[in-house]
Formats: sequence, structure tokens, C-alpha cells
Amino acid sequence: MGENIYSSPLVNESMEVSKTGVIVIIVLLLIVSMSPVYARDYSLDLAKAKVTVAADGTVHVTESIDYTFTGTYREVFRRVYPPPGGSIERIEIGCTPLPCEGRVDRVSGGYELVGVLPTPTPDRIKFVISYDYLRGLKVYDDVSELQYKLWGDEWDKTLSKLRVTVELPAGGEGETTYWLHPDSYTKTTGATGNTITVETSVIPAYTWYEIRAVFPRLETPDPSKALIINREGMAEILRVESDYAKKEGKAGKLYLLLWILTAAAITVPYYIYHKYGREPEIDYHGLYEREPPSDSKPAAVNAIMQGRIGKPDMNAFIATIMDLVYRGYIELEDRQTEKSYMGLFTRTEEDVMLKMKASGEGLLDFEADVFNFLWAYSDGGVLSWQKFKGELGRDDRFYKFINRWNKSIKRRIKVERLFESTGNYLLMAFGIGTLAIGIIGAALVLNIFPPTQFPDVKKAFVPGASLLVIGLVSFIISLLNEKGAGRFTSEGRLYYARWRNFRRYLTDYSALKEHPPESIKLWDYYMVYAVALGVAEKVIKNMSLVVPKEQMNTSSFYAFYYHPIFFTGFNQAYTSSNPSSSGGGLGGVGGVGGGFGGGGGGAR
Repeated sequence: MGENIYSSPLVNESMEVSKTGVIVIIVLLLIVSMSPVYARDYSLDLAKAKVTVAADGTVHVTESIDYTFTGTYREVFRRVYPPPGGSIERIEIGCTPLPCEGRVDRVSGGYELVGVLPTPTPDRIKFVISYDYLRGLKVYDDVSELQYKLWGDEWDKTLSKLRVTVELPAGGEGETTYWLHPDSYTKTTGATGNTITVETSVIPAYTWYEIRAVFPRLETPDPSKALIINREGMAEILRVESDYAKKEGKAGKLYLLLWILTAAAITVPYYIYHKYGREPEIDYHGLYEREPPSDSKPAAVNAIMQGRIGKPDMNAFIATIMDLVYRGYIELEDRQTEKSYMGLFTRTEEDVMLKMKASGEGLLDFEADVFNFLWAYSDGGVLSWQKFKGELGRDDRFYKFINRWNKSIKRRIKVERLFESTGNYLLMAFGIGTLAIGIIGAALVLNIFPPTQFPDVKKAFVPGASLLVIGLVSFIISLLNEKGAGRFTSEGRLYYARWRNFRRYLTDYSALKEHPPESIKLWDYYMVYAVALGVAEKVIKNMSLVVPKEQMNTSSFYAFYYHPIFFTGFNQAYTSSNPSSSGGGLGGVGGVGGGFGGGGGGAR
């Protein structure tokens, strides 16, 4: 007789729930395990560069960059910038093993070389480009100098390996000498005749790598293709390289000394923060501010909210220009021109024109400084934005102006009313004092207790290293982030919190959609502060979704809403106009990292 098994509904229901749970877990595990397959990413596996210096001074560069893709990408690109006072010519673009359509776009200060990828996106592709630099090579009375960034600091991906060949002109009396910076990325290097070869290890993202090669003076350089400098350069080059080598050595020693110094004062940073760095309590719990919380000038808001307290960044300069537009001192006009290339084809080039009032009467001093600075570059009060940005890096005027202007902003802000820096000063003093003690301590320990004679000394390195990390972090925080050990006053914390919530409102699409500004005039007013707060591009995107196009067309900022490039290029211009990085734009020996070339690129 068979056994009659009875299953209750409750048991069946439990079993079904268990099965369902198991199925859900399995599906989730499959999704997690398969997620990398659907991720969109790319890597830079290998880059090769061949740099050839011609007898007339032309620097010809051929580059190939190996990409590996996961997911869909439309194009790869490479940004290149001409040398100060020079140009880039004979640009060629291609891909292998699959061909790609090449395109050259103008960007602030240079060009973007674009390769349009085939569809579907290949797993791997080699992006090949070539171009000539004119007036990048420096020719002194005694030597020729090639200072060239083989890899720029605008790449947002790590490069696995870089291989370089540099071919210098044959002939001439004298030796060829070269340096590589930073040398820690150099894996192998050598020179045979007039050819230098280099291979690097991994180069991190946002990191540059350059070569400086000094070789016999060109016999017949072409002034239109090489920068002729009528003085001797070798002695100055050797001095610059010697100073750099000494600084590298000191940096290495400093690293060790920091580890030892912090070992003696592990509790000091905690004490400083506990006593001077804790923020006061305020009775404010808002989530959003739907209008600017105060009438502070955009440059002042930037100086408090972005970076170090009281020191504005480049967005403050742009926001001040925007404020002048909003208040009617400057008018923006979108301009499109048809430009013919060799009579074969035409292309529409877009620009933004700034039309300025005859005077800046009624402006505060730092606002008038910006107005007058723009006027100096204008033609009777009319200024091409693209031309203006292109001219900024040609000499040191922009660098000097921004440094002077930043100081004037800080003078106008009552920083002490909003922020107490006592803790930050103490943390900085602690860092500096620890460094000084560490230098002496390291010398004494190594001299009195040589590790070869006292092996137990080595045991002190591990705890010493752990403590020094705390000291090093403390010093860096005090140097780069005044908010680390300093603190806002009650008024300052409320100021910061309200402006932070206003920034949150501007960047939250749902909040903007639910409570949009009532008029395009208010949008323009908010946009000035969006620039100051560093969120302009996000706000423009939100505006395009919330504001009807016909209203956007009535905005004072209509011209730049459709030109995001309005905001770019100023940091590059500031760097180029720095006398220590580009010879002041006047020609001469550049500091380490001041070579032409560089740039960056990627895929999108």
C-alpha cells in the first residue's frame, strides 16, 4: 500500500517563497557577475611617439595610441596646443586596422584631433596622428634646445606604456645631452648617434612626461619655423637642470623626514582639531535655498565656497565677467562666419562677441579691474571671445593680473568674520616644526646608530612610518584645505551651508523643475552664481530641460548657453602666461615642465 503524504498549504507556500528567494539571489548574482560585460570603459595600452627635428627647425611629430574599448564609443580625440607664438601645421588623422574618419576642431588655445570610430565600436584600435610644430624649437647662439612634453597632463586615463624615438639633425660640432622629467617614469633610455629612444613605465592620469634635448646649433634655422634667441643658452639650461636635480633629492629626503617627524607627535593633530577645528552648532536644517542667500558678489562667493578660504579660482574671474553682462556693462552677441579653406570647402566658425560700455563707472575696484582688462584686449570696446582667449597665453599679463586680482578679492572679503584660521595655523606650524625636528633626528639616528651595526634600529621604521603618515596628511591639509583644522564662525557656517544648499538646488533637476525661477532674468541672475560655484555646465543642462527655447533666446546669456567652450581654456592660458613655465612668453630657457606640446585626449 502506498504512503499517503499530505502537504499543508502553509508548507507549500513556504517552499514557494524559499524557491522564489533562491531564484532572486541567483538572478542578482548573475547580474553582478555580468555587470562588467556591460560597463562602458576604455584603456590606453600603449602610446608611441616619433619626434623628428628638421634642419630648418620644424618639429614633426607622429603619434599612435592603442585603445581597448568596453561598450560603445563614437570617437577618439587628442588635444594639441601650439607653442607660445608658434603654430601647428600639416595635421593628419587616421586609425588602424579599421579606418576612421578624421576631423579637426578648434578648442581654446589649440586643436582637437578627432577620429570618428566605425560602428559597432571595435574592441581595439590604433589612433594615428601626425603634425608639425613651428617655432617650438629654440635656437640659441651656442646650442639648439628641444623641450617637448611627450605626454600631457590632460589625459584622464593611466597610460600603460610610452615608447618614444627622437631624431635630431645630424652634423654640427658638440655633444647631445638630454634629460627626462619626471625621471621616475623612465624605464629604459639610450642614444645612438642622433637618435634618442625612451620607454616608460606606467604614467598615471593627469601626469605629464617631457624630454629636454640640447644638441649642436642648427646651421641654417628658419626664423618662421624655429624660435631664434640671440644669446647663449647652455649655461642657463644646465643651471635649471641642476636646480631640478637638487629639488628631487630634497623631496626624497623630505619624504623620509616626514615619516620620522610625525612619530613624535601623533596626538597633536587630533588635539588641534578637537580644540580649534570643530564647527559650531547652528539652528539651520534647510535642504535647498531657492534663491541666492545673500547679495555677496560672485567672486566673493567663489572665494569662500571653492578651494582655500579667501582665495578664488578661475571661475571667479569668469563669473565676474558674467555679472558685468547681467548688469548691462557688457553685451554678448553670437557670431557665425563662413571660412573658406583653400577654396575647396567652407566651414561655419562660431564665436561670441563682447560689446562693452564706454566706461565702467559705478563698479567696485575689483570689478573695474576686470572691465579694464577686457577693454585693453578689445577693439574700441568690441572683443572676440575666441581671439581673447587665444591671446592670453602669449605673454605674462594674464598671469600677473590674476595673481594681483586674487589678492584684491581677499582684501575685500571679511574672512575673519566668517572663518577662524587659528587651528589651521597651528596645524601648519606643527607640520613645519615636525619637518625641522625630523631632519635633525634622521641625521642623528643614522650617524649614531648605523643600521649595519644596530639592526634593531630597523624595527623603528615601521611605527615611525605609521605616525609620519598622520603628520604628512596634517601638513597637506593645512597647506591645501584651510577648512581642515580651521572652522567657520556661526555666521560663516550659516553662510556656507546656505550657499551650499543653493548650489544643490541649482544642480538638482527635480527641485528646479518643481520650483523654477519665475523669469529668464532670474535664470540669468542665478547663472552668474552657478559659474561662481563651479556648476555652470550642469545648470545649463537643467535649464535646457526646464526653460522653453523661446525664453532661452531672450536671455542676456543666450550666446554662451550654446557655447559651453565659453568657460574653458583659462587655466591653460594662465599656465602658459606663467613666466616660470614658458619663459614669460618672451623666449628663453623654460623651467622643468615648461615645454611645448602636452595636451591630452580620450574617447567619448
